[in-house]
Amino acid sequence: MNNRRSILTTGQMSSLLIAVTMGSAIIYIPTPLVGFSGNAAWLSLIGAFGFGALVLACTLYLHHRHGGIGLIDYCGKLIGRIPTIVVMLPIVLMLLFATSAIVTGIGDFFTSSMMPKTPSYIFCSISLLVSALTARAGIVIAARVFVLLVPVMFVFTLAILIIAYPIYDWGRLLPLPDKGIGDLLHGFYVGAGFPFGEVCLFPIFLSFASKDQTNVLYRKLFLAFSLTGVTIVIATICTIVAFGPASAHLSYSLYQLASNIQVNGSNVRIEAIVGIAIIVGSYMKATLYLFALNKLLVRLTSVNNTSAYVYPASLLCTMLSLTLFSGPADFQYQVYTVWPFTVIFVGCTLIFALTVLTWLKGSVSNRQKENET
Repeated sequence: MNNRRSILTTGQMSSLLIAVTMGSAIIYIPTPLVGFSGNAAWLSLIGAFGFGALVLACTLYLHHRHGGIGLIDYCGKLIGRIPTIVVMLPIVLMLLFATSAIVTGIGDFFTSSMMPKTPSYIFCSISLLVSALTARAGIVIAARVFVLLVPVMFVFTLAILIIAYPIYDWGRLLPLPDKGIGDLLHGFYVGAGFPFGEVCLFPIFLSFASKDQTNVLYRKLFLAFSLTGVTIVIATICTIVAFGPASAHLSYSLYQLASNIQVNGSNVRIEAIVGIAIIVGSYMKATLYLFALNKLLVRLTSVNNTSAYVYPASLLCTMLSLTLFSGPADFQYQVYTVWPFTVIFVGCTLIFALTVLTWLKGSVSNRQKENET
């Protein structure tokens, strides 16, 4: 993390946004969302995407109005240093939980689908070790790697969705909505928090963007966010038309989709492609959250070593990943109920509050200038 300026290109920033919002969500979201909203799950996702786009617009507004400085910097300008420390503590806890949950998901996937006799701590510890090494290398190095890995994740995901076309039954999309408006809103709530609301954490990385091409940057970020939304919606629709009501009871829908692909009456066994997509997406997201966690802790404690908390935070997340969840049911509850609530009512509310304060401050400043003239 000792890059001299840590300036990222617009393409690299777009890759970071996809990694933050999409990451492993393409694998984990379709199944629970179908369980919550039924055939209307994709409609819930469209609404959740609109909410996430609003949060992204607010983050870009803050970035523009404050001259490209970081989240902690303009938060300190608006409310002061001590309130900023208090406000940032829940964000630190959110990052700790999210990083731990991501690597727990990796371990659960492998122990339940591919390598059931291997202890979960093997996957959790190795995943966080690789993420910690990448985070310590710096945001520039990570961004260069992710520019290559994001297309790999997209290509493998789209390949599975396209090859599985023969097993789709489009009549399974009806009736719509089959569970009522209440369950449709439940799916919206989950999708708004995970993954689309997680864009509230992206301002931590916006300070690394170049200040010379802000208009191009904003357009590319909205395009990247739209690409994430379209991909997740398509994956959810494909899950519904492939498995129907059974989609809600299948773990890792894309993995199940890949396992049912047949050529000439025999399975082609390409589930490993989905495994690669899960590893790549989860690795990128865990790395960025670990980097953001280290950055916040360094700024809040004012230490000189810019990578001081990478290894301690990764060790803590490793222990949390093995002890935080009592079982699969508890993991489902915390990830799909507690985490969306936290993202919406802590992270997104903070962004909305800072946006309102910035707008009010700008309005007062403009009125004072008008009075002076």
